[in-house]
Amino acid sequence: MKRVLLACTGVMVLTLGGCSSSTATKGPKPDQPYEDAMDTGKSVYGIGQATQAEAQYRTAMDRALMRDDAPSIHEAGFNLATVLLAEDEPQKALQSLGETEAALSLRGVSDTSDLAVIRAAALYRLHDTVFASQAVARALQSPDMGIRERAFYLSGLIAADLRQDTVLAQRVNDLAVFRESSAQVDRQELTARLNLLRGQPELASSEALSVVKSRRDALDYRGMRRALTLAADAAEAAGHQPQAAALRQQEKISEQVAAKQAGDDGAAPKETASEKAEPGKVTVQVHGTPVDQSGLGASD
Repeated sequence: MKRVLLACTGVMVLTLGGCSSSTATKGPKPDQPYEDAMDTGKSVYGIGQATQAEAQYRTAMDRALMRDDAPSIHEAGFNLATVLLAEDEPQKALQSLGETEAALSLRGVSDTSDLAVIRAAALYRLHDTVFASQAVARALQSPDMGIRERAFYLSGLIAADLRQDTVLAQRVNDLAVFRESSAQVDRQELTARLNLLRGQPELASSEALSVVKSRRDALDYRGMRRALTLAADAAEAAGHQPQAAALRQQEKISEQVAAKQAGDDGAAPKETASEKAEPGKVTVQVHGTPVDQSGLGASD
Protein backbone atom coordinates (compact mmCIF):
# COMPACT_ATOMS: atom_id res chain seq x y z
CA MET A 1 0.00 0.00 0.00
CA LYS A 2 2.83 2.40 0.85
CA ARG A 3 4.38 1.94 -2.59
CA VAL A 4 1.07 2.61 -4.34
CA LEU A 5 0.47 5.78 -2.34
CA LEU A 6 3.95 7.08 -3.11
CA ALA A 7 3.47 6.39 -6.80
CA CYS A 8 0.20 8.34 -6.76
CA THR A 9 1.91 11.20 -4.96
CA GLY A 10 4.59 11.21 -7.67
CA VAL A 11 1.94 11.62 -10.36
CA MET A 12 0.43 14.54 -8.47
CA VAL A 13 3.81 16.26 -8.19
CA LEU A 14 4.43 15.89 -11.93
CA THR A 15 0.99 17.09 -13.00
CA LEU A 16 0.26 19.70 -10.37
CA GLY A 17 3.76 20.90 -9.50
CA GLY A 18 3.03 24.43 -10.69
CA CYS A 19 -0.18 24.77 -8.71
CA SER A 20 -0.57 26.29 -5.27
CA SER A 21 -3.55 24.17 -4.25
CA SER A 22 -3.21 22.78 -0.74
CA THR A 23 -4.40 19.38 -1.95
CA ALA A 24 -1.33 19.12 -4.18
CA THR A 25 1.14 19.67 -1.37
CA LYS A 26 -0.24 17.31 1.25
CA GLY A 27 1.87 14.33 2.23
CA PRO A 28 5.59 13.70 1.92
CA LYS A 29 7.28 14.29 -1.41
CA PRO A 30 8.64 10.99 -2.79
CA ASP A 31 12.36 10.45 -3.17
CA GLN A 32 12.48 9.60 -6.86
CA PRO A 33 15.92 7.92 -6.88
CA TYR A 34 14.70 5.65 -4.06
CA GLU A 35 11.49 4.87 -5.94
CA ASP A 36 13.37 4.19 -9.17
CA ALA A 37 15.84 1.85 -7.46
CA MET A 38 13.05 -0.07 -5.71
CA ASP A 39 11.02 -0.41 -8.92
CA THR A 40 14.02 -1.48 -10.98
CA GLY A 41 15.08 -3.94 -8.29
CA LYS A 42 11.63 -5.50 -8.31
CA SER A 43 11.61 -5.76 -12.11
CA VAL A 44 15.03 -7.35 -12.53
CA TYR A 45 14.49 -9.70 -9.58
CA GLY A 46 11.28 -10.87 -11.19
CA ILE A 47 13.18 -12.02 -14.30
CA GLY A 48 15.88 -13.78 -12.30
CA GLN A 49 18.57 -11.08 -12.25
CA ALA A 50 19.30 -11.26 -8.53
CA THR A 51 22.74 -9.64 -8.77
CA GLN A 52 21.31 -6.59 -10.52
CA ALA A 53 18.47 -6.49 -8.01
CA GLU A 54 20.98 -6.50 -5.17
CA ALA A 55 22.72 -3.42 -6.60
CA GLN A 56 19.40 -1.60 -6.94
CA TYR A 57 18.30 -2.42 -3.40
CA ARG A 58 21.66 -1.27 -2.02
CA THR A 59 21.12 2.03 -3.83
CA ALA A 60 17.63 2.23 -2.36
CA MET A 61 18.99 1.53 1.13
CA ASP A 62 21.55 4.31 0.78
CA ARG A 63 18.81 6.75 -0.25
CA ALA A 64 16.61 5.64 2.64
CA LEU A 65 19.45 6.18 5.12
CA MET A 66 20.24 9.59 3.65
CA ARG A 67 16.54 10.47 3.91
CA ASP A 68 16.46 9.14 7.50
CA ASP A 69 13.20 7.37 6.58
CA ALA A 70 12.50 4.34 8.79
CA PRO A 71 9.73 2.78 6.63
CA SER A 72 11.93 3.05 3.53
CA ILE A 73 14.89 1.57 5.40
CA HIS A 74 12.66 -1.31 6.49
CA GLU A 75 11.34 -1.99 3.00
CA ALA A 76 14.72 -1.72 1.26
CA GLY A 77 16.39 -3.82 3.96
CA PHE A 78 13.81 -6.57 3.67
CA ASN A 79 14.20 -6.75 -0.09
CA LEU A 80 18.00 -6.60 0.01
CA ALA A 81 18.22 -9.49 2.49
CA THR A 82 15.72 -11.48 0.44
CA VAL A 83 17.81 -11.03 -2.70
CA LEU A 84 21.02 -12.00 -0.90
CA LEU A 85 19.32 -15.19 0.21
CA ALA A 86 18.20 -15.78 -3.38
CA GLU A 87 21.84 -15.40 -4.41
CA ASP A 88 22.67 -18.22 -1.98
CA GLU A 89 24.54 -15.83 0.32
CA PRO A 90 23.03 -16.59 3.75
CA GLN A 91 25.94 -15.08 5.69
CA LYS A 92 25.66 -11.83 3.76
CA ALA A 93 21.90 -11.89 4.27
CA LEU A 94 22.42 -12.17 8.03
CA GLN A 95 24.90 -9.28 7.98
CA SER A 96 22.48 -7.14 5.99
CA LEU A 97 19.64 -7.99 8.36
CA GLY A 98 21.77 -6.96 11.34
CA GLU A 99 22.51 -3.61 9.74
CA THR A 100 18.84 -3.02 8.90
CA GLU A 101 17.66 -3.99 12.38
CA ALA A 102 20.26 -1.68 13.96
CA ALA A 103 19.13 1.20 11.75
CA LEU A 104 15.49 0.58 12.65
CA SER A 105 16.23 0.25 16.36
CA LEU A 106 18.04 3.60 16.26
CA ARG A 107 14.85 5.12 14.87
CA GLY A 108 12.56 3.49 17.44
CA VAL A 109 11.16 0.71 15.26
CA SER A 110 10.70 -2.48 17.25
CA ASP A 111 8.42 -4.62 15.05
CA THR A 112 10.79 -6.46 12.72
CA SER A 113 9.01 -9.82 12.70
CA ASP A 114 9.04 -9.80 8.90
CA LEU A 115 12.84 -9.64 8.95
CA ALA A 116 12.87 -12.56 11.39
CA VAL A 117 11.57 -15.00 8.78
CA ILE A 118 14.49 -14.13 6.48
CA ARG A 119 16.89 -14.55 9.39
CA ALA A 120 15.34 -17.93 10.16
CA ALA A 121 15.66 -18.97 6.52
CA ALA A 122 19.32 -17.96 6.36
CA LEU A 123 20.13 -19.75 9.62
CA TYR A 124 18.28 -22.86 8.49
CA ARG A 125 20.23 -22.86 5.25
CA LEU A 126 23.39 -22.77 7.37
CA HIS A 127 22.05 -25.81 9.29
CA ASP A 128 21.71 -23.82 12.52
CA THR A 129 18.35 -25.20 13.62
CA VAL A 130 18.65 -23.85 17.17
CA PHE A 131 18.87 -20.17 16.22
CA ALA A 132 16.61 -20.71 13.21
CA SER A 133 13.93 -21.97 15.60
CA GLN A 134 14.32 -18.86 17.74
CA ALA A 135 14.01 -16.58 14.73
CA VAL A 136 11.01 -18.41 13.33
CA ALA A 137 9.26 -18.08 16.70
CA ARG A 138 9.50 -14.30 16.27
CA ALA A 139 8.24 -14.49 12.70
CA LEU A 140 5.19 -16.44 13.89
CA GLN A 141 4.15 -13.30 15.79
CA SER A 142 3.97 -11.22 12.61
CA PRO A 143 0.60 -9.63 11.81
CA ASP A 144 1.35 -10.27 8.12
CA MET A 145 -0.35 -13.50 7.07
CA GLY A 146 2.14 -14.10 4.27
CA ILE A 147 5.05 -13.92 6.71
CA ARG A 148 3.23 -16.21 9.13
CA GLU A 149 2.63 -18.76 6.37
CA ARG A 150 6.34 -18.78 5.57
CA ALA A 151 7.11 -19.14 9.26
CA PHE A 152 4.71 -22.06 9.71
CA TYR A 153 6.27 -23.82 6.74
CA LEU A 154 9.83 -23.23 7.91
CA SER A 155 8.93 -24.29 11.44
CA GLY A 156 7.56 -27.52 9.98
CA LEU A 157 10.75 -28.17 8.03
CA ILE A 158 12.82 -27.67 11.18
CA ALA A 159 10.52 -30.01 13.10
CA ALA A 160 10.88 -32.66 10.39
CA ASP A 161 14.68 -32.38 10.54
CA LEU A 162 14.57 -32.74 14.32
CA ARG A 163 12.04 -35.60 14.09
CA GLN A 164 9.52 -33.69 16.20
CA ASP A 165 6.35 -35.23 14.82
CA THR A 166 4.02 -33.45 17.27
CA VAL A 167 5.29 -30.01 16.24
CA LEU A 168 5.23 -31.02 12.58
CA ALA A 169 1.62 -32.19 12.88
CA GLN A 170 0.69 -28.85 14.44
CA ARG A 171 2.27 -26.97 11.55
CA VAL A 172 0.29 -29.08 9.08
CA ASN A 173 -2.85 -28.03 10.94
CA ASP A 174 -1.74 -24.38 11.07
CA LEU A 175 -1.36 -24.26 7.29
CA ALA A 176 -4.89 -25.57 6.75
CA VAL A 177 -6.33 -22.06 7.20
CA PHE A 178 -4.39 -20.69 4.21
CA ARG A 179 -6.37 -21.11 1.01
CA GLU A 180 -3.74 -20.05 -1.51
CA SER A 181 -2.65 -22.92 -3.73
CA SER A 182 1.02 -22.35 -2.91
CA ALA A 183 0.31 -22.64 0.83
CA GLN A 184 -1.59 -25.85 0.24
CA VAL A 185 1.38 -27.30 -1.63
CA ASP A 186 3.56 -26.34 1.34
CA ARG A 187 1.10 -28.14 3.59
CA GLN A 188 1.14 -31.22 1.38
CA GLU A 189 4.93 -31.33 1.54
CA LEU A 190 4.88 -31.13 5.34
CA THR A 191 2.20 -33.84 5.39
CA ALA A 192 4.45 -36.09 3.32
CA ARG A 193 7.30 -35.47 5.75
CA LEU A 194 4.99 -36.26 8.68
CA ASN A 195 3.84 -39.52 7.11
CA LEU A 196 7.41 -40.55 6.43
CA LEU A 197 8.34 -39.73 10.01
CA ARG A 198 5.40 -41.80 11.28
CA GLY A 199 6.28 -44.87 9.26
CA GLN A 200 3.91 -44.50 6.31
CA PRO A 201 6.37 -44.28 3.41
CA GLU A 202 3.94 -45.38 0.68
CA LEU A 203 1.59 -42.51 1.52
CA ALA A 204 4.52 -40.11 1.89
CA SER A 205 5.84 -41.13 -1.54
CA SER A 206 2.51 -40.46 -3.25
CA GLU A 207 2.21 -37.05 -1.60
CA ALA A 208 5.79 -36.11 -2.39
CA LEU A 209 5.36 -36.99 -6.07
CA SER A 210 2.28 -34.76 -6.16
CA VAL A 211 4.38 -31.95 -4.69
CA VAL A 212 7.01 -32.56 -7.38
CA LYS A 213 4.39 -31.86 -10.05
CA SER A 214 3.01 -28.80 -8.27
CA ARG A 215 6.46 -27.28 -7.81
CA ARG A 216 7.33 -28.00 -11.45
CA ASP A 217 4.09 -26.42 -12.67
CA ALA A 218 4.88 -23.34 -10.58
CA LEU A 219 8.38 -23.18 -12.16
CA ASP A 220 9.86 -23.69 -8.69
CA TYR A 221 12.58 -26.08 -9.80
CA ARG A 222 14.57 -25.96 -6.60
CA GLY A 223 11.43 -26.82 -4.68
CA MET A 224 10.80 -29.58 -7.22
CA ARG A 225 14.24 -31.03 -6.53
CA ARG A 226 13.58 -30.88 -2.81
CA ALA A 227 10.37 -32.85 -3.33
CA LEU A 228 12.19 -35.36 -5.54
CA THR A 229 14.62 -36.01 -2.70
CA LEU A 230 11.71 -36.44 -0.29
CA ALA A 231 10.02 -38.87 -2.70
CA ALA A 232 13.29 -40.81 -3.01
CA ASP A 233 13.59 -41.05 0.77
CA ALA A 234 10.03 -42.34 0.98
CA ALA A 235 10.56 -44.87 -1.82
CA GLU A 236 13.71 -46.11 -0.13
CA ALA A 237 11.89 -46.45 3.20
CA ALA A 238 9.18 -48.44 1.43
CA GLY A 239 11.77 -50.81 -0.02
CA HIS A 240 11.52 -49.56 -3.60
CA GLN A 241 15.24 -49.17 -4.23
CA PRO A 242 15.15 -48.84 -8.06
CA GLN A 243 12.52 -46.09 -7.83
CA ALA A 244 14.51 -44.30 -5.14
CA ALA A 245 17.68 -44.45 -7.25
CA ALA A 246 15.82 -43.10 -10.30
CA LEU A 247 14.35 -40.21 -8.33
CA ARG A 248 17.76 -39.28 -6.93
CA GLN A 249 19.21 -39.35 -10.44
CA GLN A 250 16.41 -37.08 -11.68
CA GLU A 251 17.16 -34.63 -8.88
CA LYS A 252 20.89 -34.75 -9.64
CA ILE A 253 20.41 -34.09 -13.36
CA SER A 254 18.16 -31.09 -12.67
CA GLU A 255 20.71 -29.69 -10.21
CA GLN A 256 23.59 -30.18 -12.63
CA VAL A 257 21.76 -28.45 -15.48
CA ALA A 258 20.78 -25.56 -13.18
CA ALA A 259 24.40 -25.17 -12.10
CA LYS A 260 25.58 -25.30 -15.73
CA GLN A 261 23.11 -22.63 -16.81
CA ALA A 262 24.18 -20.40 -13.94
CA GLY A 263 27.81 -20.95 -14.92
CA ASP A 264 27.08 -20.10 -18.53
CA ASP A 265 25.76 -16.77 -17.31
CA GLY A 266 29.19 -16.07 -15.81
CA ALA A 267 28.17 -16.46 -12.18
CA ALA A 268 28.20 -19.07 -9.47
CA PRO A 269 25.10 -21.27 -9.32
CA LYS A 270 22.30 -19.20 -7.91
CA GLU A 271 18.55 -19.26 -7.85
CA THR A 272 16.66 -18.08 -10.88
CA ALA A 273 13.41 -16.14 -10.65
CA SER A 274 11.47 -19.38 -10.88
CA GLU A 275 13.57 -20.90 -8.08
CA LYS A 276 13.76 -17.91 -5.78
CA ALA A 277 11.43 -19.33 -3.19
CA GLU A 278 12.81 -21.54 -0.45
CA PRO A 279 14.18 -21.76 3.74
CA GLY A 280 17.30 -24.19 3.53
CA LYS A 281 16.76 -23.01 0.39
CA VAL A 282 14.24 -20.80 2.06
CA THR A 283 13.60 -17.48 0.53
CA VAL A 284 10.82 -15.03 0.90
CA GLN A 285 8.87 -12.79 -1.39
CA VAL A 286 10.42 -9.45 -2.21
CA HIS A 287 8.04 -6.69 -1.09
CA GLY A 288 6.07 -5.44 -4.04
CA THR A 289 6.41 -8.57 -6.18
CA PRO A 290 3.62 -11.07 -6.92
CA VAL A 291 3.19 -13.61 -4.14
CA ASP A 292 5.34 -16.68 -4.67
CA GLN A 293 5.36 -18.77 -1.54
CA SER A 294 6.24 -22.10 -3.03
CA GLY A 295 9.83 -22.16 -2.02
CA LEU A 296 10.51 -21.39 1.63
CA GLY A 297 12.00 -24.82 1.68
CA ALA A 298 14.79 -27.15 2.64
CA SER A 299 18.27 -27.15 1.23
CA ASP A 300 19.13 -29.43 -1.63
